[in-house]
Amino acid sequence: MIEAIWGAAPPFNQRSALHVYVARTRALLEKEVGSFPIGTAPNGYRIEAEYATVDVRTFQEWLRRARQLAGASDDVGEANALAEALKLWRGEALADVPSDALRTQYGYKLAEDRLWATERHIDLQLKAGRYVDVVSELSLLAARNPLREKLWLQLMTAQDRCGRRAEALMTYNTVRQRLADEAGIQPSDDLRQLHLRILRGGTTPSEVGPGAPPVPRQLPTEMIGFAGRGRHLRQLDVALEEHERGLTNRSTILILNGMAGVGKTVLAAHWARAVADRFPDGQVWLNLRGYDCRASVTSHQALTFVLRSLGVPGAKIPPDPDGQAALYRSLTDGRRLLIVLDNADSSEQVRSLLPGGAGHFILVTGRDDLLGLVVEDGATRVVLGVFTSDEAQQMFRSRVGDRKTALELEIMDRIIERCGRLPLALAIAAARAAARPAFPLSVLERQLAETQSGLDAFSSPDIATDVRAVFSWSYLKLTPPAARVFRLLCLHPATDISTGAAAAVAGLTLRQVRPLLDMLAAAHMIVEQRPDRFVLHDLLHVYGQELASAVESREERAAAQRRLLEWMTCSALSARPLLQPSESRVMPPALSAGVEPVIFAGERDAREWFEVERRALVAGVHLAQAAGFDDLCWRLSYGLWVHLHLTGAWDDVITTHRAGLGAAERLDDQVGRIYMHSGLGAIYRVTGQSHLAVQTHQAALSIARATADELGIAMALNNLSAAHRDAGDLEQALSGFRESSRLQEGSGRLGNLAITQYQIGLTLTAAGRVVEAIPVLVQARRAFQSLGHRRGDARAAQALAAAYQRLEQFRESAKHHWFAATAYRDLGDRWFEAAALTQLGHVYLHSGRDGQSRDAWRRAAAIYEDLNSPEAHVIRAHLEHLQADAGAECRAAAASS
Repeated sequence: MIEAIWGAAPPFNQRSALHVYVARTRALLEKEVGSFPIGTAPNGYRIEAEYATVDVRTFQEWLRRARQLAGASDDVGEANALAEALKLWRGEALADVPSDALRTQYGYKLAEDRLWATERHIDLQLKAGRYVDVVSELSLLAARNPLREKLWLQLMTAQDRCGRRAEALMTYNTVRQRLADEAGIQPSDDLRQLHLRILRGGTTPSEVGPGAPPVPRQLPTEMIGFAGRGRHLRQLDVALEEHERGLTNRSTILILNGMAGVGKTVLAAHWARAVADRFPDGQVWLNLRGYDCRASVTSHQALTFVLRSLGVPGAKIPPDPDGQAALYRSLTDGRRLLIVLDNADSSEQVRSLLPGGAGHFILVTGRDDLLGLVVEDGATRVVLGVFTSDEAQQMFRSRVGDRKTALELEIMDRIIERCGRLPLALAIAAARAAARPAFPLSVLERQLAETQSGLDAFSSPDIATDVRAVFSWSYLKLTPPAARVFRLLCLHPATDISTGAAAAVAGLTLRQVRPLLDMLAAAHMIVEQRPDRFVLHDLLHVYGQELASAVESREERAAAQRRLLEWMTCSALSARPLLQPSESRVMPPALSAGVEPVIFAGERDAREWFEVERRALVAGVHLAQAAGFDDLCWRLSYGLWVHLHLTGAWDDVITTHRAGLGAAERLDDQVGRIYMHSGLGAIYRVTGQSHLAVQTHQAALSIARATADELGIAMALNNLSAAHRDAGDLEQALSGFRESSRLQEGSGRLGNLAITQYQIGLTLTAAGRVVEAIPVLVQARRAFQSLGHRRGDARAAQALAAAYQRLEQFRESAKHHWFAATAYRDLGDRWFEAAALTQLGHVYLHSGRDGQSRDAWRRAAAIYEDLNSPEAHVIRAHLEHLQADAGAECRAAAASS
């Protein structure tokens, strides 16, 4: 009942509102018709109504009587019963009931029954010779139902038999044009035969004898500007070749799947026209309107259309779907047809149209996965994604012109990316550019950028090519729970979303959200590109945000975003210590009910999670800032810092930590201020801004001292001392590190103490006091090992290797570099593995072990090349020099001998 009344947008207190509506309805019915009780049932309400008081039941009873009288050949009685049934109608079914669910479930069937009764009643009037009486009514009905050929057939017959032959011929021209324009088909055999009889001198009640079965040629005209899709065309060609070689013992069914606007129909029409001559018995094209502003085509309507296309006169078509399907299979058995079922929304809608025999090729397009056809009927799926960049450029050029696009290539590329490489959006943008040939593309680019909503730029007066409308037909097919998840997913700041993030934003468990995500993926509203990671197209993301603003209350939207940000923040805070074993006073936020942060198996798991979530997490910081969740803003920035630092994402660190610092200052949160200053200062240091780094770390230290935050003081001293070391002030750096070490001794904070020892060892090495540095670094390694922290141990091993190298103890140095490279390899951190191998190669070279140096550098170069790192060129240059030196030595040795 809730879905029937409110559809996809129920009120927040839906059950209470329903109770109020029922109470009001009871009172209204009792006032208007007396006793009309609405009772309570276990799962809802029940109306106890007299049969005759429900107009639908009365209508259906009159139709039943009419069919009985037809069986008794009582034309007068049948006509009277149909007239009584039709008198009950007052406009369209459920016209004043604002419920898409009720109209879908009942309205379309009632409208079809009404139209059938009308057609049958007119048949009886024509049979009785009342031609003049029905012309006006038929003219109106045919205009309202232009694809209903039976009405045009009746109208032409009535016009001809009451002496209006010229009007009948004009009516035929009208219906032929309407069918061509709106459905891309020719009139049925019945209409063509009637037209011929009128041309030959008029109609009579007699029927025309049977002739050879017609060959349907119903493919739509070629779309202009077809581009790309080479891979998909090859897949279709291969499927047809296998079909023709008899590699299947049944008709071939191939499904073209993809999101709204991706070009499934255009591809189907283009390919079908290219292979039409290989189907001598004809080509049938039927738009099933699965995703359309109009009602979906029913099995009865579809079979009636196809049977007429195959030459069956209307009067010979069985009235029941089972009889129609049986006749269809009989007529198609032994023939070779190409049947294109466009815009299907379910396997059931397609299955009744599968022909008899094994010679047919059935091409189905649809947004749903239609897995039932794959599982039960052996169909093959071909999934269409958005255009590649090359395909998009090809399409845009074909519609706008090479000359114009050649002058503004970069602007064209930006327009293509703004369209998300979605073919429908590209077609709209290209049409606008082509309509104004004198305007440069920069004008179109500016117009696309200036539209208030991203989808306004792709609106169209033709609803079939309006991106928002096309998306809506997919959305309206979703169940209410799936539609809600889609709306809330679009509140995510990124378009790449994990199952965990989806569960958090929707307020569901992982087990609850997964089937709903599968529904969205099956409808191609999202795409599962990797296990448990889903991608939204940019324009669908915008569409979902519009829906969320329209349907969800402000409070619900804020609650959903808060849940998502809590999930991000607590997961990041849980993962951070696995990358760097430092203790802190940053406490995770309280979690909303149902939020389940990620549980990590170890350092590698945490690092991989950061890598795939990085863009979303950075966007999450800015979402928290914009939404006013300051407590989450700075904590999420802190949680992200280690990963961003390790991957060299300096710009992201600066933008997130500046946002986090502003949040901490608005909250007057001193812990947040300390850590945000520290994070910024560390990036200033590694990017060579030593003076700014010192200033920023001094600010953090001042706040920590003012609040007597011992842990904060020790951390700030570490960071400030590192900045002093990089600025060349080694004594001040050592002083600060040692003060930090004294503060942490005995505190139990082994991770922080290990980091401080590591920093002291680096500083002593930089000061040339290598002999003092080595035992400190050995102690740091033992501390990291006691914590089970392999990354910290590897970093300390690299520092030890550098110290031993300065002492020219190359064997010890190589041993520690090799350990570090192995540890990074085990952690799956290929960049750090390559860096360790690079240093190992230098150590081998200095110790005269050229062969081992070459092997280490080759491995490093291979890793850098896989990562598309410019470091690969540096290592290749080292290898070339090594090879040149070896060649020179060989030549010198040869000369001396």
